[in-house]
Amino acid sequence: MRANFKIMILLAVVCGGGAVWAGGRWLDNASAARLREIEAAQPSVTFGTLMVAAEPLRFGAPLSRQSVREIPWPQGDLPPGAFATADDLFKDGDRTVLYPLEEGEPLFASKLTGPGERAALSRLISDGNRAVTLRVNDVAGVGGLALPGDRVDVVLTTADVAEVILQDVRILSIDQMADEKSAEPMVAHTATVEVSPEAAQKLVLAQSVGSLSLVLRRAGEVRAAAFRPISIADLTTARETENAKAELPPTPPATDATVWVRRATELTQYSVPVRDGGPSRRVTPPDAPAAPAEPAADVPPSSSAPIAAGEPQ
Repeated sequence: MRANFKIMILLAVVCGGGAVWAGGRWLDNASAARLREIEAAQPSVTFGTLMVAAEPLRFGAPLSRQSVREIPWPQGDLPPGAFATADDLFKDGDRTVLYPLEEGEPLFASKLTGPGERAALSRLISDGNRAVTLRVNDVAGVGGLALPGDRVDVVLTTADVAEVILQDVRILSIDQMADEKSAEPMVAHTATVEVSPEAAQKLVLAQSVGSLSLVLRRAGEVRAAAFRPISIADLTTARETENAKAELPPTPPATDATVWVRRATELTQYSVPVRDGGPSRRVTPPDAPAAPAEPAADVPPSSSAPIAAGEPQ
């Protein structure tokens, strides 16, 4: 009896272990099949490389193999103008940085010079625009706080008038410094700005007829504002006083009339409002009449009667 019991326990253990093993194999096979289905449904991605900056680079910095590096990148999604390998970047000669680059930022041909070229300011000018240099000082140049890449308005000042002649003008360089990432303020003597050909002519003419000042705009502001020329008369309060007087409403005409009331021998004057808003009437009081010998029998002395305006009786 005891032997049969042991055999039954052994068979139960064997059957249970076999069931667990078979279930695990089935789950593994099902998971593997599902994984193969998912992989088959997804498109295959072939990775290549993309050239990025290995360190912060500023305007005019020469590129070298130590200042760039390769990162994995989907081969079919390479951005236009980017470089896949260091050989593509340096195969025709060394290049120079035209725009500031941060570490890990992709290298594009538009932000670099051509092979063997130097970092000239002309490469920063947009198509169709021109660069004009203005004479400035520590005051006209916003105290040296206007830097390359900032946006300014240009104000022309003549003998007695100041007027904004250009708005939202981009500064290309201050003196010989064109690095947009420079944070060092400097007292400038010249500022080179990017404008349209017509605006370039306007600036050249404006420098010969008056002085030009730069007005720094808020970063990101692109809305053009409406300005009127400011003259010397606007610097005093006389003009504001005249404008305030012109805005005052006209004084309304008097809206009262004069009424005379006689009480016995006493004549009294009253001012009565006119409802239709007509002009006021002033009546000269008449001479007081002589006192009667005795009051009428039918009218007591204290009685009074109003009369029409201007017609005392």
